[in-house]
Amino acid sequence: MKLVEFFEYFIIDLDGVVYIGSKPISGVSETICRLREMGKRVLFLTNDPRSSSKDYAKKLSDIDIPTAPEEVITSSTAVAYYLKEYHRPYGKTAYVVGTRALKEEIESIGVRIIQGEDAKKADFVIIGGHPEFNYEEMKIATLAVRNGALFIGTNRDPYFPTPEGLIPATGAILASIEVASGKRAITVGKPEPIMFELAKKKLNPKRGEKIAIIGDTLQTDILGGKRARIGTILVLSGSATEKEVIRSKVKPDYIIRELSDILKEQRKHHA
Repeated sequence: MKLVEFFEYFIIDLDGVVYIGSKPISGVSETICRLREMGKRVLFLTNDPRSSSKDYAKKLSDIDIPTAPEEVITSSTAVAYYLKEYHRPYGKTAYVVGTRALKEEIESIGVRIIQGEDAKKADFVIIGGHPEFNYEEMKIATLAVRNGALFIGTNRDPYFPTPEGLIPATGAILASIEVASGKRAITVGKPEPIMFELAKKKLNPKRGEKIAIIGDTLQTDILGGKRARIGTILVLSGSATEKEVIRSKVKPDYIIRELSDILKEQRKHHA
């Protein structure tokens, strides 16, 4: 059987699965078009908090994968969902280390973003990776956490794939503030359950219909899928290698070379 026939819903990671940097991986547009023609539901899931769902939808559409913002969940989306569902955030304050997209997600649920001296007394400290991260941001975040702010990270990804290699991501920034504050952050991105909870709500599968996540990392995509009790498909077009799979305790249900292989006869299976 072809792997596509085992599932009705596919949660697809972006970096390393659909594209690397700005370059799409071979065959992705045709594959996703075929999935939709077959009546499969596709949802994109990324731990990268730097851009909004709208931005990612446009990026996908620009590489011939027509996508609506509602079909993309970012770790920024997951933070906003987590706060709204579990912390009654309306009217509270946050110090946010991250891009404008992350700040807009937090503002959309009624949280006021604060800076400077005021930020040291924020209700929430929220950390998302961004290339302009600096010492002043680390200092203010650390002081706010030490003053009792709820400490949240979008994710713990230490790096992400780019054409020049694996470069530092949110997890590297988050670690510096954890070390300085002496406190460990709550994270909501993959592999944590919050992001998968949100994805399942959006997909709303009927009884008996099966979901799979397709990703390129064992410790985020595959581990998260295992915890969420959905199918797990590892692609080798991004971060992970077969050698890593052999060494890892986290084993995917299936391994494929790249996304387009889900339309081919299945050859590799891992229990």
